[in-house]
Amino acid sequence: MITEQDNRILSDIAYNVDRKKVDVPLKKGNIIKNKNLSQNYKVIKAEDNSKNGMQAMAVAPVDKHGKVDTSEVVIAYAGTNFSDAQDRNTDLETVIKGEEKLDQNPLNPFKNTEVDGQAITAREFADQVKKDYSNSRITTTGHSLGEYLALMIAAENQWRNVGFNGPDPSNILSEEAKKWIKANPGMLTNYRNRADVIGNFGGDGTDAEIKVSMEMGSHLNIIDYHQLSNWKFDKDGRLKILNNEYNQEAIVQQAERYAMTEYIAKLYDLEIIQKKFQASGGGISTNEQIYLDDSRALAVVETAVAEFKAVTAHVIKVYQNGMDKVEKIWKEILQEARRVGDMLTESEILAELESVGCTEKRLVIEPCEVYQKKINKVKKMGTKFDHLAKEIKQSIEALKQKDHELAQQLG
Repeated sequence: MITEQDNRILSDIAYNVDRKKVDVPLKKGNIIKNKNLSQNYKVIKAEDNSKNGMQAMAVAPVDKHGKVDTSEVVIAYAGTNFSDAQDRNTDLETVIKGEEKLDQNPLNPFKNTEVDGQAITAREFADQVKKDYSNSRITTTGHSLGEYLALMIAAENQWRNVGFNGPDPSNILSEEAKKWIKANPGMLTNYRNRADVIGNFGGDGTDAEIKVSMEMGSHLNIIDYHQLSNWKFDKDGRLKILNNEYNQEAIVQQAERYAMTEYIAKLYDLEIIQKKFQASGGGISTNEQIYLDDSRALAVVETAVAEFKAVTAHVIKVYQNGMDKVEKIWKEILQEARRVGDMLTESEILAELESVGCTEKRLVIEPCEVYQKKINKVKKMGTKFDHLAKEIKQSIEALKQKDHELAQQLG
């Protein structure tokens, strides 16, 4: 799978398709090299639309032997070039107003010259890539306006997306795309800086947002919070999210997205195996179908386990915070009671508090017992998930051992 860091770099490099921005724009056949990329990429299609300013490129990984692997293709859309009037017009007409047709002369009401907007040509570009690489797993990425287009394209085509600082494209999505988004949470990921007023425009109708507090201070201008360069990554190419109080939800959301990514990868591999079976034998045997069904179940269970652990880790933390809070409240009550009743003994203070229903048992011990039971229940459910995954794995292994021919086909 393409790493998040690779998506960030490709989102940035997509700007270089624009002939107005660079002296030598990227074209089909160019090899993209960057020391921070996990691998090199080849541009297999590129477009710089002169009528509306849409730029996009489709790339595929290149292995260490120089061979292009089109099993996965990434479409990267370029964001706003603020010096380009066509991009600024798109931000106004499409992103803000939801109009897919653009008036080339928006300031002259007597000269209405409409052209297809970037949303339209972005779809046409994606359609051609889909046609040319029908057996490829296609994903999208982008930054700013580029992520706005990338989110829209991913939703309309039921593809995965990982992008950055994108306004939400719900204002131009079809009803079918909106239904798919609701039925497939986690397929779209739009990393947003909490302080970025540009990238946070449009709400979160796509449910793609992971909003991160980057703790950049308040002295910067609007554009500084919108920059791609703000995002940092770990050695595995995963985006780093500061572990602060605000970002707890973002950390859980990111873990869920990773689980979904693993799920997609497994299903894709199974589809490849299925095509191999069908091509070699003209059909799938009973055992092969059982294997595929079990493997799909395994993919679903493993995804559920990962998502469950990510979510429940957050829930357990909430419970633990609740336990800490009631402990703190009880200590504050005792401290205040001792201050007010400084002439009373400790037992007399406790007796007075008990007379108004304020006891350690009621305020601390009983709530903490409830919290602990909830934590134990969550952990028990996690154990059940693990056992289920183990059972499915064992059933698949038993099937492979029983059918040696199938085992050989599976390599």
